[in-house]
Amino acid sequence: MAVAPLAPYVATVELEDRWTDVFRTDAAVHVAIMASIVFGTFQGYLKDRIPGFLPYSLADACFVLAAGFWFASLVIRREPIRGPGIVPAVVLGAVLVPLLYMLHPGSPVVLRVAGLRAWAEFPVALLMALTIIRSPGQLRAYIGLILALCVITAVYGIQQYRAGPETALSTELARIRHGTTVFYGLPGSAVSEFRAYSTFTFPAPFAQMMVFGILLAAGVALGKTRPRGQRLVAALLVPLFFVGITVSGTRAAVIVLLLGLLVIARYRGLATWQVLMIPLGLLGLYGSSLLTAGRVFERWQTIVLQEGLLWTYVYAPVTIAARALDQAPFGLGLGRSGVGVPFQIVQSYRPGFIQGSDGDIGRAAVEMGVVGVLLVIVLMVSLLPYAVRALRHLRGSPDEDAAVGAGALVVATGVLLLIGSPLSSAPHATIWWFMLGALLKLQVLNAERSVT
Repeated sequence: MAVAPLAPYVATVELEDRWTDVFRTDAAVHVAIMASIVFGTFQGYLKDRIPGFLPYSLADACFVLAAGFWFASLVIRREPIRGPGIVPAVVLGAVLVPLLYMLHPGSPVVLRVAGLRAWAEFPVALLMALTIIRSPGQLRAYIGLILALCVITAVYGIQQYRAGPETALSTELARIRHGTTVFYGLPGSAVSEFRAYSTFTFPAPFAQMMVFGILLAAGVALGKTRPRGQRLVAALLVPLFFVGITVSGTRAAVIVLLLGLLVIARYRGLATWQVLMIPLGLLGLYGSSLLTAGRVFERWQTIVLQEGLLWTYVYAPVTIAARALDQAPFGLGLGRSGVGVPFQIVQSYRPGFIQGSDGDIGRAAVEMGVVGVLLVIVLMVSLLPYAVRALRHLRGSPDEDAAVGAGALVVATGVLLLIGSPLSSAPHATIWWFMLGALLKLQVLNAERSVT
C-alpha cells in the first residue's frame, strides 16, 4: 500500500504520541466528535426527562459541527481526502446513494431527512478519522473516553437493574418510550424479568456499548507497550462491563463479544496476560450470577438449547428484507423503517406506514430496496478486508494496544451486521465508523515510521 506524506502544515506541529495530541492538531474537530459521542451515550437518559427534539439534536449538532470544522480545514490547507485503496470512494458512495434517494417520493420530506441522517451522517466519521488522526496517542484518547463512558453506563445500568422497573419506568415518558422492550420471559415461566437499559433507549444498545468496552479494554490490557498500571486498570474493567451485559439480558451481544474475543485471540496470540484475564472473566460470571440469581444464564442457554433460536437471529432480518424487496424492489423511501426517526414523528403516522425492520440489512431493503441491500454488502465486503489487513500489519507494533481493541470492535460488529444495526444510531455508529478510519490511519502512520 502506497503511503502519502502528511500535509506540510502537520509537519510543523509537534506531537508527543500522548492523548493530549487531540488538542495540538484539529482540536475543534476532536472536541466536537467527542462531544457527539458523549451526548449520543446519554441520549436515552435525556429522552426520558426532556420531551421534544433537544435530546435527539445534541449529538447530531456536535457531529455536524465537527464535520464543518473538518471540511473547512481541508479547504484551508488544500488537503485532499486520502485513505488506503478504494476506501474513500466506497465511503463517499455510502453518502451519495442515500442522498440520491431523497428524490424517492415514497415518504414525506421530514422522514426522508431523518432517514438520510441515519444513512449518510455517520460514514463521514471514517473520512474525518483518516484526516485528523495524526498520532496513536489521539486514538488512545478516544479509547479512554469510550472506556470512561462505559464505566458510567455500566454502573448506572447495574444500579438501574437493582432498583427494578418501578424506579426505571417511574415517569409516563419513560413507560411510553421503553414499553415491553425492557422485559423478557424465561421458557416455562410466566414471570417477566427486567432488562436494564442504562442511559440508552433499549437494552440492546446498552449491551453493545458494554461489548465495545470489553474489546477496547482487552486491547489495552494485552498491549505490551502500555504501562503496567494502565493494563491492570483496563483488565479490571472487563468484569464490570460483563456484568453490564448480563443485566441487559441481551443474547445477541454475547455472540458479538465471543466473535470479538476470537479476533483478539487470533491476532494477539496466547500470552501470560491473556491467561491472567481468565480469572477476571470468571469473576464477572460470578458477579452476574449473584446479581441476577442465575436467571440471565438460563436466558443465554436458550441460544443453544432452544431449537432454531440461533438461526432466527439471521433468518428474521433476511425474511424482513425479502418481504420488503417483494413489496417494493426499489424501496419505500428513506425513513420508512423508522430507524433514526424521532419517536414523536413515528407516532404521528398511521399504523403500518412505518415498516419495522431488523438489522441494517432489513432497514436497507425497506428504505432503498435492492440498491440499499447492495450498498450494505459492498460496504462490508470492501471495508472489512482493509480492517483485517490493518490488524495483521499492526500486530506486534508499538500501537498494538489501540489497534487490537479497535480492530476487534470493527470486525466483530461488521461481520454480524445481519443481526444488528451498528450503522444506524449514535453513539455506536459514530464509534464504529471512526474506529475503522482510525485503525486504517494507524496502519498508514506505522508504515510511515517504518519508511523513515
